[in-house]
Amino acid sequence: MSSAVRRPAVLVCLLLLGGGITSLVGLAVHPDTGTPHSVPLLVVAPGVVADALADEANALDDRPFAAVAADEADGEQARDEVADGTVVATLVVDLAGTRDTLVLNAGRDPGLNDAVLDRVRQNEATRDRTVRVERVGQRTGAASHAYDLCLVAAVLGFLAVVVMSARGGPVALTLRRGVRRIVELAALAVVAGPTLTVLPWTGVASDHAAVAAVVGLHVLVVAVLTLALESLAGLTGLAVAALSFVVLNAPLVARLDPLLLPSPWAAMASWSPSGAAYRAVEALTALDGDQRLRPVLVLLAWLATGLLTLLSARWVRARLRALVASSASGDAPVRIGDVRVWWSLAVVVPAAALLLSATLLVPESAPPAGALPSRASQTECVATGELEDVADLNRVAGRLRGSPAFQGGDVGADVLLQDGRRLWVFGDTLRGADFDGQTFVRNSMLVVGPGCLSVVVPPERGAVIPDRTDASAPPGTPPVGYWPMSVGRVERPGYDLVSVATQRVRTVGDGAFDFENLGTSIAVFVVPRGGTPQLVTQRDIGADDSDTTRTTWGAAATIVHDGDGPWVYLYGTSRPDTSGAFGFAMRLARVRPDDILDARRWRYWDGAAWAPSERSAATLIPSQGGVSQTLSVFRDRDTWYALSKQDEVLGTNLTVWTAPSPTGPFTPQPPLAQLPSDTVTGLLRYMPLAHPDLLPRPGTMVVSYSRNSTDVGKVVRDPLLYRPRFLRVTLP
Repeated sequence: MSSAVRRPAVLVCLLLLGGGITSLVGLAVHPDTGTPHSVPLLVVAPGVVADALADEANALDDRPFAAVAADEADGEQARDEVADGTVVATLVVDLAGTRDTLVLNAGRDPGLNDAVLDRVRQNEATRDRTVRVERVGQRTGAASHAYDLCLVAAVLGFLAVVVMSARGGPVALTLRRGVRRIVELAALAVVAGPTLTVLPWTGVASDHAAVAAVVGLHVLVVAVLTLALESLAGLTGLAVAALSFVVLNAPLVARLDPLLLPSPWAAMASWSPSGAAYRAVEALTALDGDQRLRPVLVLLAWLATGLLTLLSARWVRARLRALVASSASGDAPVRIGDVRVWWSLAVVVPAAALLLSATLLVPESAPPAGALPSRASQTECVATGELEDVADLNRVAGRLRGSPAFQGGDVGADVLLQDGRRLWVFGDTLRGADFDGQTFVRNSMLVVGPGCLSVVVPPERGAVIPDRTDASAPPGTPPVGYWPMSVGRVERPGYDLVSVATQRVRTVGDGAFDFENLGTSIAVFVVPRGGTPQLVTQRDIGADDSDTTRTTWGAAATIVHDGDGPWVYLYGTSRPDTSGAFGFAMRLARVRPDDILDARRWRYWDGAAWAPSERSAATLIPSQGGVSQTLSVFRDRDTWYALSKQDEVLGTNLTVWTAPSPTGPFTPQPPLAQLPSDTVTGLLRYMPLAHPDLLPRPGTMVVSYSRNSTDVGKVVRDPLLYRPRFLRVTLP
């Protein structure tokens, strides 16, 4: 059996050697070596923006970051988390300007810091933003010494076993000799730890005793694992140990942080004895926090594994000797299957695992790096003249041809920005035939300043809130678009956060009303003072559902300030599937502005209190004689108003419902005006919206309503027919 074992042993050694060479070559030439991989990153910005930026960073194709959002109020704590090693970097976003701050730990590996900085700069450049670097912690030079310290400790542990085996054989024949070997290795570790930490080329300026303990533990772990593999399979086991030593210590030789290694190297390095030792030394020398527990536990787990393997090896050898003795005495022949089982357990299984790791490291083309959304731009400002009364508004809406980027659209919800400009959002929008881009989009945005207006145009030249295309949908399925319903603003120093509530819609036919409403979505824009609105994120709320009895939230929205801070009040509408009910019922939800994208934080008015369940939302206005699908809710002095066309498109009356509070009860008042649709000419008048801060006058309100025609061709020929009209009404 001796000769039979030696030949496979030599063959396995050669295979392992080839596998090791393949592994190292794969690491050296892999395009992802040296680039960040799942680096812990903290993104500090206003809550809703931080969530969006963190999600986008995590969605990058090459997964450079494992990003977590933090509110801008936690900026100092975020810097502390870089200093204590909880995260590698913190990106502090300054939405009032175009320069953000990247906080790095000066004591970490310079190669890791540089790679993170380069990757962040790439992403920031896609938004025309720049980055300045702020370093925390103390530059100790420990990062480079940590690589050398752990590598020398591993070499010492491995060579100690080689010398021990050359002197006394690869296998301790008795338990007593085996225990003595472990004691000798432990004594070596006790001496080596303090010694290595004070040598000029491996010394580190930190807690000497703690670092010495980790280094000594590393020496002992490498030695015990090498001894265990050698005890299992002799020459082959030593070959496995040598290969493992070379492969797992390659990052130390190359001075690469595990976060700069491609998969599966990153995982191997993090959970290997040398990787764990490096992380523990780094935590002790460069980080302010206690990040040493996990790597020390990894080292102890490897030590326990090695000791258990040594005990198991004795049992394997005893079993093989018993099989051979039984065969020699004639009691029972040696079954080749039994020998192969133990051979597999002792040699082939670990060898196969290493070879599999080597095949996983064969270089492959790296996926293209993702990019954060690009910046939108504005068209040249078109002169509007002075806007002093409703007649001026109708002059602009009815006669100004304007830019090819906007010819006509409906809805027309607006919000006043802190710099005095006004932001308008429109639904289905017609563009000129000479426009360089989509000539029909589901939504658009205008910015109106003193004396002129401009159109916001995204880089793709499509809708300002892009359509959603479902990859899993059957071919030919129309994309999902977004119709604006309401818009709200929260002022921050130097910029505004603007949220647009939309309904997501899909075309289901060729007619003007052949579409289905699938639910609510929220889009968030950042608008710097005097700058162009930029879409930060857009998120669907709830699953797609075309059931009209389901409430579409955000049909109207308003910001309410109380002693506890601002709330976004989102009014929702729904229509029962019953005959004779042409209007929509109205309900109410609320959420903090920074949590608006997280439906789990929404609360619903149940008639007496705010409840977490959407099903508990009480009906504030019934569908019989109810409101339009989209409406306005606002406060004037001590009265709350819900303004809408009663019974939607088929109704006639422009009506308000009054209430003493935003939660109701709402009482219908006599009609303010008549807005009939003309079934003969096909003229449609619908969706009246209030504009409380537009040309304000006590006791009155400027109201717009959308116009359209059942004859689509007529609107295409003259888009001016497809623009809102304005009137002033007297509030009850």
